[in-house]
Amino acid sequence: MKLPVFPPSPNSRKVLVVNSLLGLDLPVRIVDLQAGEQFQEAFAELNPNAKVPVLEEDDGSSLWESNAIINRLCSDRETPLWPQSNQRYDIMRWQFWEGCHWTPVCSKFISRHLFGRADIDIEAAAEDFHKLAKVLNGHLDGRNWLSGELMTAADISVAAILCYREPCRYPVEGYSNILRWMARIERLEAWQTVNPAPQAAE
Repeated sequence: MKLPVFPPSPNSRKVLVVNSLLGLDLPVRIVDLQAGEQFQEAFAELNPNAKVPVLEEDDGSSLWESNAIINRLCSDRETPLWPQSNQRYDIMRWQFWEGCHWTPVCSKFISRHLFGRADIDIEAAAEDFHKLAKVLNGHLDGRNWLSGELMTAADISVAAILCYREPCRYPVEGYSNILRWMARIERLEAWQTVNPAPQAAE
């Protein structure tokens, strides 16, 4: 198996962290997004959506969507990241929430502060962010992890986009449970070895 990725991408961060946590040491191939490699025919055969990350399977097939990839990486072994129980449905609940709600809202701050898009309504983005942050912060009250007593794939999925919270100025101040939970995740060696977030645009 191989992992075509773009390390600064939060979605690529998910699979790189899981690759490290599980000790898989899968080969990583950097996709040059700035050069438009994702739009080339060879990459389109892996993912017609022209996005990273992708998992290239040994049989020649490919899997795209970052949460599907990290769950697939966990599926061949016993790991608390993806327990062999009905807890998987709780994990997937948070992964759906992340993909449908959390990441789209956080991405607006990335567009504005990292890519300099002045058309982003940052006040509206902040309003949406607070609605979701209250949900996450409330759920983490009295909990170390999103699902169960140990870190799972849900934590990796939801935390990934928060790697840009400082340079992209997410209004995360006051959400003490989120910050405590993120500090725990950021102490992981696997997290620290992944490419750091670049600086925001002035």
